[in-house]
Amino acid sequence: FPFADPACFRPPAAMSGAPLPNELKKQIQRVVVKHTDCSVETTQEVLDTVTGMVDKCAAVDGVKIEQACKMIKEALDKQYGTAWHCVIGKGYSFDITSQNGTLLYFFYQGEYSVMVFKC
Repeated sequence: FPFADPACFRPPAAMSGAPLPNELKKQIQRVVVKHTDCSVETTQEVLDTVTGMVDKCAAVDGVKIEQACKMIKEALDKQYGTAWHCVIGKGYSFDITSQNGTLLYFFYQGEYSVMVFKC
């Protein structure tokens, strides 16, 4: 049997509770844009707003997601007009309709997916 070698069943070092290397931590912390139909300028402005609010709502026990969503929505409503929506979470799917040029879906801190859009 080709998988009989016990080494095949050992988890990688990063998954076994060992500390992550600093280089990997830096890569995880950055934003990874999955999809957007915004302009480059708008994307960067929204990313700056969202990441700032998420970082502001970070606590020892994790991010206060509801508070972050509320702050992000209020900031985007003020900056770009009303009707913005924000979803932050882990492991969700979606099917939405948004105004053209307002959808931004990205991953942040390696574990949160963030979606902002305007209806």
